Amino acid sequence: MRLSQFAIVLAILLPAMSADARPLTSGESGSLGKAVSGYLAAIEKNDAKGIVGALPPRVIAVFAGATGMEEKALTATLTEQTSAMLAGTTVRDVTADESALDAEDADLADGSKVTWVLIPTAFVSEVKGKATRNEQPLLAVSEKGKWYFLRVDGKERRDLAAVAYPFLKDQTIPGAKVTPVP
Repeated sequence: MRLSQFAIVLAILLPAMSADARPLTSGESGSLGKAVSGYLAAIEKNDAKGIVGALPPRVIAVFAGATGMEEKALTATLTEQTSAMLAGTTVRDVTADESALDAEDADLADGSKVTWVLIPTAFVSEVKGKATRNEQPLLAVSEKGKWYFLRVDGKERRDLAAVAYPFLKDQTIPGAKVTPVP
């Protein structure tokens, strides 16, 4: 089954309803802050295992189903590919703006309840002496009390996220901004 067909089937089978935005509770804010710090540290250290390990299991399951791979094998492949992509790349000045986050809650068709936020992030990456500043949204999703992260800065990434989390389908998500660093 092609990814687009799989996405349509899942979109029909996994409808969700998004509630109005609300402030994070102090507990959510604290646990999100710790999780974001760990994720940003993984990015800054080029820790492919840490980066891939922060992906939502629901997204891994969707991607595994679409590719026909077992989740464990897919995770290993993604870790390997991420490591290769990061080779020769220096990442610095990694930040996340958690100052004004609004959370939303959603109930998924399988009965799961999730809380999610979009976090503005920025970092400088340098490859072969050329540096760029990257600003992009980061989807943070809390499932079963744990925060997971997924970049949602391009159409393909947003589409994959919306298959796993249908409430994202009609959300306006800002694109990425990449600028050269002198």
